[in-house]
Amino acid sequence: MQIEWLTVIGLVLIVEGMMPLLFPKIWQNYIRKLADEPISGIRFVGGVLFVLGIVLLMFR
Repeated sequence: MQIEWLTVIGLVLIVEGMMPLLFPKIWQNYIRKLADEPISGIRFVGGVLFVLGIVLLMFR
């Protein structure tokens, strides 16, 4: 199985760029709220997203 990494990175950048492009004020407020969250909460969310990504890749 060959993964085209440039395609994957490109899609991630597109998805990540949609919010600041389309809704800059909402995105800015979200980033401010995120900065106030405890590190443990941010790490937990990151871990959940990481595991979810791995599971999705396993079942593709």
